[in-house]
Amino acid sequence: MKNIHSKILIVDDNDFYLSVLKTILKDIEVEIYMANSGELALKLINENDFALAVLDIEMPEMNGFELAGHIRNLHNRDLLPIIFLTAYFSDEMQMFKGYDNGAIDYLTKPVNRGIFISKVKIFLELDKQKRKLLANKESLQQSKMELEQNQREIKLQNITLQKAQAETDESRKKYIKLYDFAPTGYFTIDSAGKMFDINLKAASMFGQEQSQLISHDFKSFIAPEMLSKTDDFLTDLFDNKPNSGCELKLTSINGKTVYVFLEGALVDKKQKCLMSMVDITDRKEAQIAMEESESLYHSLLKTSPDGIILINLEGKIIEASDIAIDLLGYNNIRTEIEGISIIQFVPIESRRSFIRIFNSTLKNGIVQNLELKLNRFDKTEFIGEVSSSQIRDNSGQLKAYMAVIRDISERKLIEKQLRHSERMAGIGELATGMAHEINQPLNTMSMAIDNILFAIGNNTITENYLKTKIEKVFDNITRIQKIIDHVRTFSRDQDDFVQKPFDINLSINNCISMISEQMNHHDIKLSYKKSDDIPTINGNTYRFEQVILNLLINAKDAIEEKNKDLGKTFKKKIDISSDLSDNQIIIEIKDNGIGINQKDIDKVLLPFFTTKAPGQGTGLGLSISYGIIKELGGEIDVQSKPNQGTSVLIKIPVQETKSKKYV
Repeated sequence: MKNIHSKILIVDDNDFYLSVLKTILKDIEVEIYMANSGELALKLINENDFALAVLDIEMPEMNGFELAGHIRNLHNRDLLPIIFLTAYFSDEMQMFKGYDNGAIDYLTKPVNRGIFISKVKIFLELDKQKRKLLANKESLQQSKMELEQNQREIKLQNITLQKAQAETDESRKKYIKLYDFAPTGYFTIDSAGKMFDINLKAASMFGQEQSQLISHDFKSFIAPEMLSKTDDFLTDLFDNKPNSGCELKLTSINGKTVYVFLEGALVDKKQKCLMSMVDITDRKEAQIAMEESESLYHSLLKTSPDGIILINLEGKIIEASDIAIDLLGYNNIRTEIEGISIIQFVPIESRRSFIRIFNSTLKNGIVQNLELKLNRFDKTEFIGEVSSSQIRDNSGQLKAYMAVIRDISERKLIEKQLRHSERMAGIGELATGMAHEINQPLNTMSMAIDNILFAIGNNTITENYLKTKIEKVFDNITRIQKIIDHVRTFSRDQDDFVQKPFDINLSINNCISMISEQMNHHDIKLSYKKSDDIPTINGNTYRFEQVILNLLINAKDAIEEKNKDLGKTFKKKIDISSDLSDNQIIIEIKDNGIGINQKDIDKVLLPFFTTKAPGQGTGLGLSISYGIIKELGGEIDVQSKPNQGTSVLIKIPVQETKSKKYV
């Protein structure tokens, strides 16, 4: 037998709300017809046998009551069950008007999904029973035609038909009492709170049997702290004042707290009130949890040791922690920080870096521990360590950014002092090599002058000969001047140096020129294999040279330590290379020295850690070098095997030539 689904009709002039109701019923086996006008609804009713009609009361041209009146005048459609939809709870007159036009129930917009589905299922089940009865009726009529000649069988058929009619009448009576099994709690009270009728759902919410609740005081089930609110609500109801319902907390049942939403309408000549009660415990508990979460969030915001700022998508401050307000200098003024553009606190020279931070946050979701110069309200500057992340809503849409700011001005001052001390230590290491580097051109100049004097004494000097020798003297003077100028610039404080593009290969060659004679003095073979494809990078060339010099001195010391055990047979060497791979500049400094134990390999970049003997190292060189390379956006990787040597890899990402615009 073909399975025929019941049909329901939903009428509403709002197409969006029609779609909402249809979506709610998507999991129910039913054919849904929709109409956005009374005229279209009447046409569909004439063409179809519906189990239920859901009518919006407020519609242009033909409202819900008028449409219900037309339905009642249609042949074979006058018993169609009708549920009215209204955006407000109707008064008694409007309710009776609806019931006079065949209403079975009312639903208030927006409808509760669970209640709506439950009511529809009840009427679908009734329609199923109705169709079964009609099928039985047709079968009996067919039997009547076949058994016309047998009077006894005709009488039996009549009895069966009467029974079927009685069952149909009984079903109609059940329509009136359906509220007893409704998913919403219903009960009737007088002005004193005495309960009369009550359905199963309401009884279950009160935690007692229906019979035990009759004549019971409704307010005895309300939590003590809610009694005043309940009295005010009931007073307004019985005074027929407009209200939008009331949320109440019931007394605990078996240790569980129940929250309900109450609505009411006057009945029995306004002597009683019909109450509807919906269980909102889950929603209320979620609301309480959200409020507690928000309270915890504000507590964390106020107690965080770092400044926290929330920024909207337009770049304006939504909220700031007390530490952030203090950092930005707003703690002693009356001006509110909320609504101020965050870019106001970024100096012009730092704005490109600031834009890169937020572009990276937009792309990667989070950026951590980037250094940035910032302004206070009074335009004084401080160095901040900035981390930023995205804030998204439940649907995944980006709503705001969170920036965490830490004032590291004091730390940067200490780092500056440590860098200068380490640079001075490096200059001390270079002193011997510089003497050799300067002695070589001095010897050349001395020999050239001796040749000139000898030629003058022999009267063999010519103008061309004199010019050639003097040019050689000046070339070597220039060479000495460049060495001294570079070392003097290198040893100077570089913190005020304006960053600009520099050639990595040229910087490495400068380092080699300062240390090559020292390496030759120690019989260390120094080789450099460079790539000509390496682009320039923006930064401080002298700080980068400080890193290379530090690594070369460490390599020399490691080789000399190994040489103590091997003697003259040991071939000392340091290999330097530069390359471009996967959009990264890679510099490797590799030696065949004493190496580093595996247990110490993860500690070598930590401040004050050294593998050298006491008095031979501060333990700051590699730590400072790591900080300098990190400022360039790079990293240092140390690989070593004891008694085989050490390889230090410097990886620096190729910098973009143009910054993306921050939106």
